[in-house]
Amino acid sequence: MLKTIIAREFLDNILNLRFMIGLVLCLIITVACIIILSHDYQMEMRDYNDRVNLQDEFLDNYAHRGRIFRMVPHQKPPERFRPLIIGISGDENVESFDDNPLPILFPPFDFLFIVTIIMSLLAILFSYDAITGERQSGTLRLVISNSVSRTKILFGKLVGGAASLLIPFILALLVGVLYINLNPNIQWDGSAWAELALLTAASITFITLFYLLGLMISTFSRYSSTSILNCLFLWVLLILVIPNLCPHISAQLCRIPSIQKIRRKEYEIDLLSHEVRREHMTESKKKLKSYYGKLWSEFESMEFGGLLKDGEREYGEAVQQRAAADPEFKAMMNAFREEREKSREKYWSIQGESRKLWEDLDKKAAVQTKLAKNLACISPYANFIYVARDLTGTGLRSLDYFEQVKGEYSGRFWDHVDKKEEDAKKNDPEFTWDSFLDLSERPRFVFKEEVLKDKLHEVLPYWGILALFNVVFFVSAFTGFMRYDVR
Repeated sequence: MLKTIIAREFLDNILNLRFMIGLVLCLIITVACIIILSHDYQMEMRDYNDRVNLQDEFLDNYAHRGRIFRMVPHQKPPERFRPLIIGISGDENVESFDDNPLPILFPPFDFLFIVTIIMSLLAILFSYDAITGERQSGTLRLVISNSVSRTKILFGKLVGGAASLLIPFILALLVGVLYINLNPNIQWDGSAWAELALLTAASITFITLFYLLGLMISTFSRYSSTSILNCLFLWVLLILVIPNLCPHISAQLCRIPSIQKIRRKEYEIDLLSHEVRREHMTESKKKLKSYYGKLWSEFESMEFGGLLKDGEREYGEAVQQRAAADPEFKAMMNAFREEREKSREKYWSIQGESRKLWEDLDKKAAVQTKLAKNLACISPYANFIYVARDLTGTGLRSLDYFEQVKGEYSGRFWDHVDKKEEDAKKNDPEFTWDSFLDLSERPRFVFKEEVLKDKLHEVLPYWGILALFNVVFFVSAFTGFMRYDVR
């Protein structure tokens, strides 16, 4: 009997107009989305390769210490899941050679949008009248009067309805993936296909969740019109309201100072540090002048005569010769150096307060972000976004991972530069900071995706919450249907 109920529910949905609308909608939107995003991916990859080639050419021909400071080639390549999901850009300073401003005006339209918006609405459309529709037509009372258990009816509607709902999604995804596989400009390895399989499983978990939501509401409603209104209300609450409200709640519960306030304090600290250093040097010069008298005046005239214009550079040749010939002059010069070092220490001691301000801001911002993320977990939408983005390397975790990889590469790159500079100085006594460095043997930056095991470890808790939502909605639907009045 269970197989009969499943087959009947499946066929009813397949032959319904909403199935055909869902199938056509999924096919057109999914395939068009993948084709467009694949084209964008090819352009971004070409743009990325052009930038890397320009950097390599620059380092091969014009590299020296001053120029290569901002030319270390460690840019993040386009995400390999860019044909499916629009990633989060982590480098606002890198401009594309072929930039299109129009996407800024509209929300991103990608695989995540299809699953979270279109498929969730289709799931509700398939299930909102699963119980109420048959009650109103009298079919439900007739089935129950033939000694068919309510448990079998509910399971049959769940399995048959969910299977019919997933056909448009799976079919559209297969067509889109076939296009990706046949595209010679998109090369996915085994781990990428494994991540796609996991992404598909997570998407099915999310879609069935909303099918169960509609089924649950249907078991607590008498009429289909009431059921659809309640379903849409909960959909808006779970998809739109909660995820967008949680950051504002987090900002109220965990307040952080504004950037403008931090910068204003930083400016005040900077003024204070310069003032303290200036006062210290003024007092030091007065003491040295009163103690050394004419000798200090002579040293001061040499310093401000062009040999030591700012007091930060090494002493000029004339000063060094005089210090070597006159022990008292050398003692005075050492005393001045000590006072200058003390002024520097005071300066950096005060400047350290600025660093503490920014560190405190970063800590509070991290706490606020974590709180907002945890609060948003009461919405299945947020949990699915966390799972999908972390699995595919298109979210904030991928940016943190890239910063880690970039830092490791920067260490190797600068170690190579330092070694080359040391060798150049040994071979050429006239080598200076702006002399050309041969970096042809430098380590090359190759970005490798985070291993799948680490990604799974991160996403399993959020995936577990999605599964828990399924269980809660099913148990609620089961409880409601056991008490449902079929009259």
